[in-house]
Amino acid sequence: MRIGPLLGFEPNFESVVTVAKEMEAAGASSVMLAEAGRSAVTQAAAVIAATDSVQVGTYVVNAFARSPWITGLTARDLDEMSGGRFVLGVGTGNVHFNDWYMGVDSSKALQPMRDFIQIVREVIAAPVGSRVSFEGPVHQMKKWRASFSPYRDSLPVYLSASGPKMMRVAAEVSDGIGVGIMASVDFMRDTVRPNAFAAAESVGRKSSALTFPMGALVSVNRDSELAREAAKAAVCGLFHPVPHPYYDSQMRQQGFAETADILSDLMPQGRTAEAISVVPEELVDTLTISGTPSECVHRIAEYQGIVDEIVMMRVAQREEPTGVGAYEPLFELVAEMRS
Repeated sequence: MRIGPLLGFEPNFESVVTVAKEMEAAGASSVMLAEAGRSAVTQAAAVIAATDSVQVGTYVVNAFARSPWITGLTARDLDEMSGGRFVLGVGTGNVHFNDWYMGVDSSKALQPMRDFIQIVREVIAAPVGSRVSFEGPVHQMKKWRASFSPYRDSLPVYLSASGPKMMRVAAEVSDGIGVGIMASVDFMRDTVRPNAFAAAESVGRKSSALTFPMGALVSVNRDSELAREAAKAAVCGLFHPVPHPYYDSQMRQQGFAETADILSDLMPQGRTAEAISVVPEELVDTLTISGTPSECVHRIAEYQGIVDEIVMMRVAQREEPTGVGAYEPLFELVAEMRS
């Protein structure tokens, strides 16, 4: 099982690159870049240039912010830059942010994502001189000609999915179902994997072709209680300024509908302390990886054989150091995992 951080929330590029290098030195097998305050692909290029062996990927780029053609070209370039270390993670983005920031309606995303992934994979794999055309109900592409050979015949393309319908699309057309950042062992083992295998096999794909990366909220602190309180605050943050549809759906699917209802009411009102107080301990235990470095190692081990990779989204801790120092507990966790 691969393990590494999800970066992209740091205050400057120097921090992104330094943390990536330190993670590689600690034994991380991957560094993934989020598309939040910064472009995921720009960060990926910087991390590729600064590292030697870790897999580098996007988790995830927003498909509604770019065309499938330019996304495929970008993936080809980053894969060549990295010497075959790049993996492309794609998702729909937050439906609210897509509307607010770009004026794009992404509420009906199933067919657009199906077309998008299919075009991207064809562009990525196109040998020199070949042409790619695609005629779908949403995306079309006419006679694009590859002017040079890709570094590899193909590279992994993951599709982020939460609900059962998007998971089916991911299983049918992508290389991996990118789940996160709140998924229990039971959810991955008993829901995600069997449904993905059935969907893949229904279109003639081998289930063995699928990969299961999983994003996770990782709250690590040498004081276990402080780590758990920070995890509760992070969960609440997913419902501000409005509930994030992806994570709201995940909580409901896994038996925490009542908590989702309360957070959906309290967090848009700014009643954060009250919201934190109602997050149940069971949610922290099952949907997050929280505690001391050693406790987190044991939690991560529970996913062995169920997921192929854990992409760790670091939860900020109270009174933590600034800059790279804030990552010291996570470096310790990774080093302990690899010892």
